[in-house]
Amino acid sequence: MTTQRLWRGLGALGILFLLLSVVATYWLFYDHRLPAPGSFKLDLAAIRAESYRLPGALPDRIEVEVISFQRLPRITMQTGADWAPVDLIRTSYRLVWPAYSLIIDTGQDEKTARANGADVYFRPAWLRMQAALKTAETIIVTHEHGDHIGGITGSPALDSIAAHSLLLPEQAMMLPAKVRSLVRPLRYDGLKAIAPGVVLISARGHTPGSQMVYVRRADAHEYIFMGDTASLAGNVTFMKARSRLVADFIAREDRSAVMGQLQALNRLEFANPDLTLVPGHDGDQIGKIISAGWLSAHFVPAPPPLPPEPATPPEPAAP
Repeated sequence: MTTQRLWRGLGALGILFLLLSVVATYWLFYDHRLPAPGSFKLDLAAIRAESYRLPGALPDRIEVEVISFQRLPRITMQTGADWAPVDLIRTSYRLVWPAYSLIIDTGQDEKTARANGADVYFRPAWLRMQAALKTAETIIVTHEHGDHIGGITGSPALDSIAAHSLLLPEQAMMLPAKVRSLVRPLRYDGLKAIAPGVVLISARGHTPGSQMVYVRRADAHEYIFMGDTASLAGNVTFMKARSRLVADFIAREDRSAVMGQLQALNRLEFANPDLTLVPGHDGDQIGKIISAGWLSAHFVPAPPPLPPEPATPPEPAAP
């Protein structure tokens, strides 16, 4: 009788453990309850109007460097997706005008990237990006996580780079205290034009200092660099945020705010199919954008200045 009770008790515990495992798996990887519609608004007409506020030439091209990548199951970054591995890339973008440039996001150094799970690291891309930081007119980041701001904090030329960095207070807190006073401070709500054709969009949620970046190129093509509001294109297309495992326990983000932003991006994507939405880490989607010609692979070094023309010798005097 005692043995039977023992086996029944063990069986009940096994069933309870199985049920708890199912519930936990559903809550961590499949639960997706959207907030009320309209909790975040994206008005493309207002964004376009703000992009015209600063006069001047628009960027000619947008370049991208893939600095590292990590493979993770898709479901970790998109609730309810499959468990197939996806390449999560860490990138830096450069907007190029005829006379200056602007950097969006900066990746991170190899030692830090490896410690944070990078499977592959591209050192030549890091070196090209670091060289570009030294000549950039302005440096911005979509948010303060290390894989976006780490190229600034880990730069050998931190002092000079900090002086060209336009950062929100939450972002600047990631820099060493001794250089924070060098940073160009940024405070705004809603929309903020920072260069001709370039508008910052406040999007607190993934982090307190999260923002998206709208860009209108000289050929009139439009982009929104979404940062980690949308790590994958599928976050927007299917309006499904990162899993609770990532959102609540790793990133510690405001998941409800992010889902509201994804709803707004989904509406924007549906109404404006020519608008290029650039996700934060989607290697496959960013590869497609490069193939379509909307991004140029690699930062192209600026040509060296032409040497001055030799002075024309004076005509010999007549005899």
